[in-house]
Amino acid sequence: MNTNQCQHPKAVLITGAADRIGLEMAKECLDCGYHVVIHYRTSAEPAKSIFTGDGRVAFIQADLTESTQKFMNDVKKLPFALEGLINNASIFQTGNMSNPDHFLDILTINTLIPIRLAAEFVKGIDKGWIINITDARVRPMNKKYQSYRTSKIFLDEITRQLAFLYAPSIRVNAIAPGAVLPVRHDAAENSTSGDGQKRQFDELAELIPMGKTGDPAHIRQTVKFLIENDYITGAVIPVDGGWGI
Repeated sequence: MNTNQCQHPKAVLITGAADRIGLEMAKECLDCGYHVVIHYRTSAEPAKSIFTGDGRVAFIQADLTESTQKFMNDVKKLPFALEGLINNASIFQTGNMSNPDHFLDILTINTLIPIRLAAEFVKGIDKGWIINITDARVRPMNKKYQSYRTSKIFLDEITRQLAFLYAPSIRVNAIAPGAVLPVRHDAAENSTSGDGQKRQFDELAELIPMGKTGDPAHIRQTVKFLIENDYITGAVIPVDGGWGI
């Protein structure tokens, strides 16, 4: 890290952080004393409304499928010193191996781009950390979400491989959320209303050993834990109430 970088505040880049879990993780990183770079693809809301005028937060728009190198170069031009990267941007869609092109699209976003961003992130960084966001419910076979499941299974393994590759200077871990938020309405396969999706989400509690669904606060607590504990790398931590057992 050069002298100018050392003079800048430490920052975390979070992809897909304009809303939902990404936004909650941004709030947690701010509480941990970091500045935050929020990436978004199409809309920066509601994060932009929340953080307007906050000099600790920067926004950057990008289609990550175009050039991760250019994207990371643009991020590193900001007056921040990157120390953390959270790979949160993801596609959650139905689809299986009967459509290889669709599988490749999902694999690109959910698996390959985190590898590419990590490779660019580590350049010029003496010490830092990466957190990948995977999924706790990917092991049971499922034709409906086969492509998505497989992309996240790959990301679990990639987390371990990158931890081995970049140690000891860069720690790489993953958080695997379970039922912590209802499915985004525009990602739902059918036209189930927002109320209907919330009801379906609440009913998942019957399937979870802890007897309840989770909350984004549980993800925030895990982010804080992984930031502060500098002797953990290569871990994939399920935050699922035991649903994945």
